[in-house]
Formats: sequence, structure tokens, C-alpha cells
Amino acid sequence: MLQSIARGLRAARNGLTHVRHFSEAKPPGPVTSRLAALEEETASGHKLFQNVSLPEGAGAAAATAARAGGAGAGAGAGAAAAGPEALGTHPLLNAAGNAVFFGGVAAASFFGYYYWRYEVDELEALVESTSRPENAFPGSGAWAAVMGWYVERRRALEGEVKKYADPPSDKLLPDLPPAARHIKTLVLDLDHLLVHSHWTRERGWRCYKRPGAEEFIAGMAQYYELVVYTDKLCTYVDPILDRLDPQRLIQYRLYRDSNQWENNEHVRDLTKLNRDLAQVLFLTADPEARFNPPENGIRLKPWRKEPGDTGLVDMLPFLEAVVATHVPDVRRTVAAYAEEEDIPQAFKARMAAVTEQRAQRQGVGRGLLSGLAGGR
Repeated sequence: MLQSIARGLRAARNGLTHVRHFSEAKPPGPVTSRLAALEEETASGHKLFQNVSLPEGAGAAAATAARAGGAGAGAGAGAAAAGPEALGTHPLLNAAGNAVFFGGVAAASFFGYYYWRYEVDELEALVESTSRPENAFPGSGAWAAVMGWYVERRRALEGEVKKYADPPSDKLLPDLPPAARHIKTLVLDLDHLLVHSHWTRERGWRCYKRPGAEEFIAGMAQYYELVVYTDKLCTYVDPILDRLDPQRLIQYRLYRDSNQWENNEHVRDLTKLNRDLAQVLFLTADPEARFNPPENGIRLKPWRKEPGDTGLVDMLPFLEAVVATHVPDVRRTVAAYAEEEDIPQAFKARMAAVTEQRAQRQGVGRGLLSGLAGGR
């Protein structure tokens, strides 16, 4: 019995020993902790980098790039470490480049001043005056030579530009029939006279019709040959007139390409209309509008979207009277009202004075007849 107990104790002790050995043993597979795996990968990476030899100067370039704060700066620092000769930025080349750049800026400023300050004819007269001995100054010879060359080139360039900017024909309108040559032509501007265009950041361009514009066109179409002559492009004008004048009472539309190009400005040349200037009247409300000849134009107060405006309607009696009284030359009428700021009011005042004078004459005539008849 004692032997059986001893064998049982030995078996229990052997079992505990096997359990302890199993708990201390490592698993045969790759089942390891994540931390251990990361430590092994880090150690392997360090060994790889220890075996790599970096080029000379790369460390300093990387440090400079880090201080500059970006990959772009790092690339620049690396290029700088390679030396200026590697990029071809030789000091002499840098100096030459700076000289060319600043010389170009100075030349552009010099000639730009004379371009905007003087017309070609004025500049040519200035060069001729400076070339005289009594007007000479230090360096005037060189200045006159340079400006003479500039005037010659500028005149040639402006001549080429004028070829494309001027109208393609000297007759902007077709011939009038012989039976209609007595009809007067009323030439109208567009902006500030019939419409007002306004731009805002929220809505962009907005076009507003002037009060009475449609009535004005319909009324004048009974007396005049109507023409719109503007310095704007057709892409701007046509959509406006298509809505403002759907019946096409305005017979002709002339756009920017029908303007003359003079002194860097678009000029409406009424002499190219193929009409007798004695029968042509031009209306504009643009204070900066240029037209030729000025004797045929009336400049009205511009409309800038003021409510309750009656400027166009007020002009109707005046324009109707020009036709009704058979004025032989409209330029005389324009000259008679050249000093008036408000032509409709001035016309009303003059008509009232004429009516009063006629009434006085009629009163005198009736008095003479009454006296001759023996009345009191």
C-alpha cells in the first residue's frame, strides 16, 4: 500500500513538471506580439540605413531644407549645395539679366510717357524745335535722334492700326432715292440717351430703358430717317434695339466698326453717312462722345436712371418744329441753341415770345382797322 502511495506522488510530481515546462515554452509558429514585431522591423531598418552612404553635402542640404520649411525649399537647398555653376547662374549672367530687365522697364516708361502725353504731330514738332541751336540742352542731340526714330516707327504703326480700325467704306448708308432727298436724318446715340447700362458685382451688367424712349422713336420716325450710330459693338447694341424697337422704326444701325480711329479714340464721322450734312442732326447724351463735325450735334443731359425723367419727351416739340418749319440747314438751328443748357425749355420760352409778338401785331392790326372804320 505504501508503495502505491509513493508511485502516485511521483506521478503527480512529474505532471506538475510537464505543466511548468509547457508554460515556459514558446510556440513554434510566428505568433508573436505586435510590439515585438514592430521592434524587429525597426531594428532591421536601422541596420539597412547604417549600411547606406549618403553623398557629400546632402546632410547640410536637408538641414537647410528643413529650416526653409518645405520640399520646394529642400530642392532649392540641394541645388545650392551643388554650386552655382551647376545651374548656370554665373554672376555675370545675373548682372546681364538684371541690366536687360531694368533697361526694358526704363525704355518702356520713357516711350510710354511720350505716347500718352503727345500725339505724333505734336511730338514731331517738339523734336524739330529741340533740334534748333537756340533750344539745345545737354544731351539734346542724342534725345532728338532717339525721338526722331521713335516718331517714325510710331507713325508707321498707327498707320497700320488705322487701316483696320477705320470703316471699310466711305459710304456708311445707301443712297437716298431722288424723291426722298428732302428728308432729314436724325442720328441717335445709344448710351445715356435711350438706355443706361449699369454693372454690379451681384448681377453683372443691367440695361435700363429711359422713360419715353419708345414714344420718342415712334414719334420721330414720322418726321426723320432714323439712324443709331454708336461706338459700341453690335453684340451689345443689337439685343437692346431688338427689344426697344421691335418694329424696326430705326432704319439703320452703325456700330464701332463704322467709327473713325483718331488719337486713340473712336470718332463718329457724320461726313461718311452719304447724306447732305445740312439735313443731318446728331443727338447724344454722352459727355465723352466724339463726333465730327461738331456743328451737326446736340449734346443733351445724360440720363443715369433718374426716376421721372422727361428729357426725351420734352425734345419732341423742338425736333418736330425743325421739320415743320422746313429749316434749310439744321446747323444754323444747332448754332442758335449752342449756349442753351436746357434746349426744350429754351425752345418753349422762344415760342412763347413769338406767340406774344404775333398777338401784339394782331392787336395793332385790329386797332388800325377799327380806327379806319370809325370805331373807338
